[in-house]
Amino acid sequence: MNAREESRDAAVSPVIGIMLMLVVTIIIAAVVSSFAGGLGTTKDTTPTVTFNADLSVADGLTITCLGATPGKNVNFDVCVGDSNYYRVGMGSTSTFTPGTSLLYPAKKLTQGFTDAFGEFDGYEGTGMYVPNPSFIGKTYAIQLIDGDSGTTIGKAYAVLTA
Repeated sequence: MNAREESRDAAVSPVIGIMLMLVVTIIIAAVVSSFAGGLGTTKDTTPTVTFNADLSVADGLTITCLGATPGKNVNFDVCVGDSNYYRVGMGSTSTFTPGTSLLYPAKKLTQGFTDAFGEFDGYEGTGMYVPNPSFIGKTYAIQLIDGDSGTTIGKAYAVLTA
Protein backbone atom coordinates (compact mmCIF):
# COMPACT_ATOMS: atom_id res chain seq x y z
CA MET A 1 0.00 0.00 0.00
CA ASN A 2 2.84 2.31 0.68
CA ALA A 3 4.11 2.07 -2.91
CA ARG A 4 0.73 3.17 -4.26
CA GLU A 5 0.65 6.37 -2.24
CA GLU A 6 4.12 7.37 -3.41
CA SER A 7 3.22 6.99 -7.06
CA ARG A 8 0.12 9.18 -6.64
CA ASP A 9 2.08 11.93 -4.82
CA ALA A 10 4.96 11.78 -7.27
CA ALA A 11 2.70 12.93 -10.16
CA VAL A 12 1.77 16.25 -8.48
CA SER A 13 5.29 17.70 -8.50
CA PRO A 14 5.89 17.55 -12.31
CA VAL A 15 2.51 19.23 -13.03
CA ILE A 16 3.29 22.13 -10.69
CA GLY A 17 6.79 22.42 -12.20
CA ILE A 18 5.44 22.62 -15.76
CA MET A 19 2.85 25.25 -14.77
CA LEU A 20 5.52 27.37 -13.06
CA MET A 21 7.74 27.16 -16.17
CA LEU A 22 4.79 28.27 -18.34
CA VAL A 23 4.07 31.26 -16.06
CA VAL A 24 7.72 32.32 -16.05
CA THR A 25 7.88 32.00 -19.86
CA ILE A 26 4.75 34.14 -20.29
CA ILE A 27 6.12 36.85 -17.97
CA ILE A 28 9.44 36.94 -19.82
CA ALA A 29 7.62 37.16 -23.17
CA ALA A 30 5.50 40.06 -21.89
CA VAL A 31 8.57 42.00 -20.68
CA VAL A 32 10.46 41.45 -23.95
CA SER A 33 7.39 42.44 -25.96
CA SER A 34 6.85 45.66 -24.00
CA PHE A 35 10.44 46.82 -24.48
CA ALA A 36 10.45 45.84 -28.16
CA GLY A 37 7.22 47.78 -28.65
CA GLY A 38 8.66 50.94 -27.09
CA LEU A 39 6.83 50.81 -23.77
CA GLY A 40 10.08 50.96 -21.84
CA THR A 41 11.40 54.06 -23.63
CA THR A 42 10.11 57.60 -23.60
CA LYS A 43 9.88 59.39 -26.91
CA ASP A 44 10.88 63.02 -26.97
CA THR A 45 8.76 64.31 -29.82
CA THR A 46 9.08 67.54 -31.77
CA PRO A 47 6.21 69.90 -30.95
CA THR A 48 3.78 71.35 -33.45
CA VAL A 49 3.18 75.10 -33.16
CA THR A 50 0.00 76.90 -34.19
CA PHE A 51 0.46 80.60 -34.80
CA ASN A 52 -1.03 83.68 -36.45
CA ALA A 53 1.07 85.83 -38.81
CA ASP A 54 0.69 89.51 -39.74
CA LEU A 55 2.81 90.75 -42.64
CA SER A 56 3.23 94.43 -43.45
CA VAL A 57 5.48 96.47 -45.74
CA ALA A 58 5.96 99.10 -43.03
CA ASP A 59 6.05 96.96 -39.86
CA GLY A 60 7.48 93.66 -41.10
CA LEU A 61 6.36 90.28 -39.77
CA THR A 62 4.68 89.61 -36.43
CA ILE A 63 3.93 86.04 -35.46
CA THR A 64 1.81 85.26 -32.40
CA CYS A 65 1.76 81.80 -30.83
CA LEU A 66 -1.74 80.36 -30.45
CA GLY A 67 -0.69 77.01 -29.04
CA ALA A 68 1.81 74.17 -29.17
CA THR A 69 1.72 70.44 -28.62
CA PRO A 70 4.06 69.29 -25.86
CA GLY A 71 7.48 68.03 -26.81
CA LYS A 72 11.16 68.75 -26.57
CA ASN A 73 12.49 72.29 -26.79
CA VAL A 74 13.22 73.19 -30.41
CA ASN A 75 15.13 76.10 -31.89
CA PHE A 76 13.39 77.07 -35.11
CA ASP A 77 14.01 79.24 -38.15
CA VAL A 78 11.27 81.61 -39.31
CA CYS A 79 11.01 81.39 -43.09
CA VAL A 80 8.92 83.52 -45.47
CA GLY A 81 8.04 83.00 -49.11
CA ASP A 82 5.58 81.95 -51.74
CA SER A 83 7.39 79.16 -53.58
CA ASN A 84 10.97 79.95 -52.50
CA TYR A 85 11.47 80.40 -48.77
CA TYR A 86 14.13 82.37 -47.02
CA ARG A 87 15.04 82.72 -43.37
CA VAL A 88 14.21 86.01 -41.67
CA GLY A 89 14.82 85.11 -38.05
CA MET A 90 14.98 82.52 -35.32
CA GLY A 91 13.03 81.51 -32.24
CA SER A 92 12.70 78.80 -29.62
CA THR A 93 9.69 76.82 -28.44
CA SER A 94 10.83 77.36 -24.84
CA THR A 95 10.05 81.10 -25.12
CA PHE A 96 7.44 81.04 -27.91
CA THR A 97 4.49 80.07 -25.73
CA PRO A 98 0.77 80.77 -26.29
CA GLY A 99 0.11 84.51 -26.27
CA THR A 100 3.68 85.60 -27.00
CA SER A 101 4.67 87.37 -30.21
CA LEU A 102 7.87 87.61 -32.19
CA LEU A 103 8.52 90.71 -34.32
CA TYR A 104 10.77 90.75 -37.36
CA PRO A 105 10.96 94.32 -38.73
CA ALA A 106 10.81 95.05 -42.48
CA LYS A 107 14.57 95.65 -42.40
CA LYS A 108 15.04 92.06 -41.15
CA LEU A 109 12.85 90.78 -44.01
CA THR A 110 15.02 92.64 -46.52
CA GLN A 111 18.21 91.34 -44.88
CA GLY A 112 16.91 87.76 -44.98
CA PHE A 113 16.09 88.18 -48.67
CA THR A 114 19.52 89.55 -49.60
CA ASP A 115 21.25 86.86 -47.50
CA ALA A 116 19.37 84.19 -49.45
CA PHE A 117 19.43 85.64 -52.97
CA GLY A 118 22.18 88.25 -52.99
CA GLU A 119 22.12 91.99 -53.67
CA PHE A 120 20.71 91.61 -57.19
CA ASP A 121 18.08 94.36 -57.61
CA GLY A 122 16.08 92.36 -60.17
CA TYR A 123 14.70 90.12 -57.41
CA GLU A 124 13.25 93.08 -55.57
CA GLY A 125 10.79 93.65 -58.42
CA THR A 126 9.33 90.15 -57.99
CA GLY A 127 6.76 88.73 -55.62
CA MET A 128 9.49 86.73 -53.88
CA TYR A 129 10.73 89.93 -52.26
CA VAL A 130 8.26 90.19 -49.37
CA PRO A 131 8.47 93.87 -48.37
CA ASN A 132 7.65 94.89 -51.97
CA PRO A 133 4.80 97.48 -51.92
CA SER A 134 3.83 96.41 -55.45
CA PHE A 135 2.56 93.11 -54.05
CA ILE A 136 0.22 94.34 -51.32
CA GLY A 137 -2.61 91.82 -51.10
CA LYS A 138 -0.42 88.84 -52.04
CA THR A 139 -0.52 85.83 -49.68
CA TYR A 140 2.75 84.49 -48.34
CA ALA A 141 3.44 81.34 -46.36
CA ILE A 142 5.25 81.66 -43.04
CA GLN A 143 6.95 78.48 -41.81
CA LEU A 144 8.63 77.57 -38.55
CA ILE A 145 11.32 75.00 -39.35
CA ASP A 146 13.15 72.91 -36.75
CA GLY A 147 16.78 74.04 -36.94
CA ASP A 148 18.16 70.54 -36.26
CA SER A 149 15.97 68.21 -38.30
CA GLY A 150 14.70 70.62 -40.97
CA THR A 151 11.09 69.56 -40.43
CA THR A 152 8.26 72.07 -40.44
CA ILE A 153 6.77 72.52 -36.95
CA GLY A 154 4.24 75.18 -37.93
CA LYS A 155 2.85 76.96 -40.98
CA ALA A 156 0.54 79.91 -41.44
CA TYR A 157 -0.41 82.25 -44.25
CA ALA A 158 -0.31 86.05 -44.16
CA VAL A 159 -1.53 88.66 -46.61
CA LEU A 160 0.91 91.51 -47.23
CA THR A 161 -0.55 94.83 -46.11
CA ALA A 162 0.75 98.39 -46.31
